[in-house]
Amino acid sequence: MSIGLHRGSCPEALFLCAGAARPSYFVEQIYRTACRSRTGRKHARRWYAGSREMVRQGAKSKIVFVSSVLPFFSIVGYSTYSPGKFAIRGLAEALHCELKLYGIDVHISFPTTIYTPGYEEENKTKPAITLKIEEADIGLTPQQVAAGIYRGVQCGKFHITTGWIGDTFRASTAGSSPRNSYFLDALYAFFGYVFLPIWRKTVDTEVQRHRKEHVEYLRKRGFFN
Repeated sequence: MSIGLHRGSCPEALFLCAGAARPSYFVEQIYRTACRSRTGRKHARRWYAGSREMVRQGAKSKIVFVSSVLPFFSIVGYSTYSPGKFAIRGLAEALHCELKLYGIDVHISFPTTIYTPGYEEENKTKPAITLKIEEADIGLTPQQVAAGIYRGVQCGKFHITTGWIGDTFRASTAGSSPRNSYFLDALYAFFGYVFLPIWRKTVDTEVQRHRKEHVEYLRKRGFFN
């Protein structure tokens, strides 16, 4: 991590935002995923270097991971994207505990759909069934997401979500992670306990209905040859 712009000192906060999705079917992505994993290792080295420099300088800084709502669940099309996001959540959980040894705060954000040029590019390869499942999604602008992350960091939240959908998934899968509000999170968790399995059942039903169309798609692409 270069710290030259900060006169040799660590910044107050390190925001880790790298990542891009290229949704497709798992059977078509195996080779491409192996190629992209090398890029992931490059970003991981930067994160590692940043945290080490903070510890060396005794900086009471903040590390903010920007993940995705997909560490809370996953669906068709994201089989090679969501595992990395689950891994980032696991890393953040461990560092949230470990870096207390050095007075460094760790946060992780789980934004939903963000309307960016990258999102438009993502939709070019996104399977039809994934687009169908996501057609009712309500996204946010980058400015809205950034403002939500900033507020969450200011309030000392470990898990940062924006909107009731993110809050419902967060509270329903929190495990032993710190709560943002015991009362509100209990309400979100109860809502998720009742309605998220119903939502997932409708998703799985939609996928099963798509089976014949999917087989024809693979046949046209020569998958079975």
